[in-house]
Amino acid sequence: MSLVFWSYDERPELERRKAHLSEAWPEFMLHGEVSQQHWRLLYERFGSFQFFLLDEDADEVVAEVNSLPVRVDLDALPDRGWDEVLEHGTTSTAEPNAVSAIQVLVARGRQGGGLSRLCLERMRANTAEHSFVDLIAPVRPSLKTLYPLVPMERFVTWTVDDGLPFDPWLRVHATLGAEIVRVCPESMTIAGTIAEWEKWAGMAFPETGSYVVPGALELVAVDREHDVGRYVEPNVWMRHRL
Repeated sequence: MSLVFWSYDERPELERRKAHLSEAWPEFMLHGEVSQQHWRLLYERFGSFQFFLLDEDADEVVAEVNSLPVRVDLDALPDRGWDEVLEHGTTSTAEPNAVSAIQVLVARGRQGGGLSRLCLERMRANTAEHSFVDLIAPVRPSLKTLYPLVPMERFVTWTVDDGLPFDPWLRVHATLGAEIVRVCPESMTIAGTIAEWEKWAGMAFPETGSYVVPGALELVAVDREHDVGRYVEPNVWMRHRL
């Protein structure tokens, strides 16, 4: 297997070959208002921060790495986390002082083979190559979907025997030198009609209430009277000092 990273600026045609990667996300994660409005701007304005990992032997895009420079208060990272850095980073004219991770997405059939760490290393290196010394990341813990009733503030305190984070994705960041800063409680908000949520989740919501939805880190709030389902996802701010 011959793996090569190409930036969007170097090989823009690879962007058209990545559609299958989104299968790794729960369907509802593809319907955030901020991402729908601002995602395209990542490529238009920050092509050198978007990478595709190409398996040249198979001629297949097996992962995507997304980040962008942004102006943030490093001593008070925002509660809105992912939504904030994507929205602000793609539209603000303020001089950036850090790079924020947006996504590391590995094809479903290629997960578990160390590609996520390889992608994070590429993001760290690219941050340094652009002369930034801070890479921040609103991290979505990969095992939190199994513990939707556990508050994120408690989940992030769980560790394994060597003292590293219990969650494997948090642990990858930590082994590369990142520190947990704080929980960002409103990192991503996804709202839709009941019909939309039933399609995205593949389940029915017979009455108003809070529901465990496969792939969600927290409960989804359903209000049948107002025909709306609302999911507010917490993430974990981590900081890489390069």
